[in-house]
Amino acid sequence: MNTIQYTGTVRIAYAGPDLDTVPPEISEYDNDVHLGRLEPPRISTGLSSSAMALWSGSAMPGRQQCSDLISTQAIEQVEVKKGTVVCLRTDAGRIAVLTVTSTSNGFNSGEMAQVTVWSEVSD
Repeated sequence: MNTIQYTGTVRIAYAGPDLDTVPPEISEYDNDVHLGRLEPPRISTGLSSSAMALWSGSAMPGRQQCSDLISTQAIEQVEVKKGTVVCLRTDAGRIAVLTVTSTSNGFNSGEMAQVTVWSEVSD
């Protein structure tokens, strides 16, 4: 089953979104992805057990494709550019896909992304 829990726009900055809440809440400590203090800008997984992987396919990935990619190619951080697509597993085990829609050099203003979060928790 591929039920979507949330789809919309999120801001990823020093405080990033907790993708397990609807709508995602921005949290400094309980986020699934946040912006690191690096140049060029990079997003990292949250302080929790979240995980992510960079998607390089031409079509948008589905839930299972994202889940498989994270299981085999998880990374700790991704350099962000407009159009970057990242698969993410939240700390509660949900799968999400993020597409960066705009970037800024501001650590607090951060990056904007379109996100889809599926409601099922992975086993």
